[in-house]
Amino acid sequence: MKRTVGTLSLTLLIVLVWIHEVPAQSWDFVYEGNEIPDDPVLGDDAWNVKGTSEISDITDDGELYLDDPSDKTCHFLRDAEEASKGTVEARVKVLSQSGAAYTILMGIEDAVGYAWLDLFPDRVEIDGDGVHNVDMTEYHILRITRDEDVVTAYVDDVEVLKGGLRAASDRKGIIFGSGSTGGTGEHYWDYVVYTLAGAFSPEELPNYLSTASVESIGKAAACWGMIKSEY
Repeated sequence: MKRTVGTLSLTLLIVLVWIHEVPAQSWDFVYEGNEIPDDPVLGDDAWNVKGTSEISDITDDGELYLDDPSDKTCHFLRDAEEASKGTVEARVKVLSQSGAAYTILMGIEDAVGYAWLDLFPDRVEIDGDGVHNVDMTEYHILRITRDEDVVTAYVDDVEVLKGGLRAASDRKGIIFGSGSTGGTGEHYWDYVVYTLAGAFSPEELPNYLSTASVESIGKAAACWGMIKSEY
């Protein structure tokens, strides 16, 4: 069927609105699970590892897989100059956890205090401050935010917990992975993203999975190029 000028104009309008609605806030850092986080191939994007990354692997689907025994740990760190405000998001599933609450965790920490989300097969917890039951053996998008001493947790874009900071840490920045040598756990991380520009709700900063295809103007331009080729 021949495309009309009106149809073309409407398509252009939709594309322009789509580009315009890309959120003003953005993620400072994106880890997509394609390499072990401390692999030197990542260059400046590599994470520091506490313990050993020998217990980690990358699946054929591009997920970070951790299967930690009781005598080892493997959590990854990204240092930051300022960590009083921040947002960390990850798409995760947890098949098993046996040990302290922080055996599987993600969060933000500094000399003032730490904000951890502890993960279990059947629930998530703000460390020492609230529990939300959820089947973590299936993938969920988890988010933890820190606004000074206020900590908020989200599951699949829904706020589920609010709490406060725990004791001061000797580290400053972002942490995720296996945090206890005394515990065991089996878990998958599809991606981890964060920003230290503020504590953002999903309305203020949409989850990474929903925006990954329009993160850059280049991808939007490529899409427009495909649309134009149809006419």
